[in-house]
Amino acid sequence: MSGRPLPFRGVGAAIAWLLVAGLPALGQTRGAALLRQPTPAYPETLSKSRQQGNVLLIGRIDAQGHVQNATIVGSSYPELEGPALQAVRAWEFRPALRDGKPIELFLNAATRFRIPGDRRGDVPQPILGDLAIQPADASGKATAPEGFPLRLGKDPALRADAVIDVPPVPAARTLGVTVQARAPSGKMIPVFQPPVAVAANAAEVKVPVIVAIGNDWEEGVWGLLFQVDGKGAGGGQFWLARDPARFAFVPK
Repeated sequence: MSGRPLPFRGVGAAIAWLLVAGLPALGQTRGAALLRQPTPAYPETLSKSRQQGNVLLIGRIDAQGHVQNATIVGSSYPELEGPALQAVRAWEFRPALRDGKPIELFLNAATRFRIPGDRRGDVPQPILGDLAIQPADASGKATAPEGFPLRLGKDPALRADAVIDVPPVPAARTLGVTVQARAPSGKMIPVFQPPVAVAANAAEVKVPVIVAIGNDWEEGVWGLLFQVDGKGAGGGQFWLARDPARFAFVPK
């Protein structure tokens, strides 16, 4: 990781960010759909030395489908941050709809920089490679597309589907993964602590997280922060309000 604090996603770069999308229809609710995705440039110093890694960003997708307020929240190497930020700022989307009206979404983005070959995915230490957060019912089943703000008092839970990229090793192992939700005021709430099994030679592991939303939780921008074996592995954000359509998550 770069050490940058989280404020609360041939030689080439693979960008991981999952969006739920549907066919347009009157009054429809649908997620954003990625239309343009420039590939970030791989820094020559890292590509020649075969160094691989991720950059994690947060921001928002506005009602016109443009990325706004993109901010880096973690990386494997500082040299990757500039190219990743430049690329994500240029992403373009078909806007999301709620009841037929365009809405803003929160964005969790990760860019992966990878080199083909036997050691593809050999990152220096565990770090998020993907994080998809969406409203859910009490059982953890998603009830709205990724990035939709959560409605306090109406959405009982959130579902976070995380992929943690790990250095591949020959033997199977167990990682200690902890997840905390961080309130706008800074209060930390533990939400996940079970150990996570990783198969031999695996370069990633999926970690589904279901978080119950308390009725006393604060309105605003929350963080979801991950640690692996006691070290920061990145994080993302989600938005929470009683009426998200009237709540200013980002000052105008």
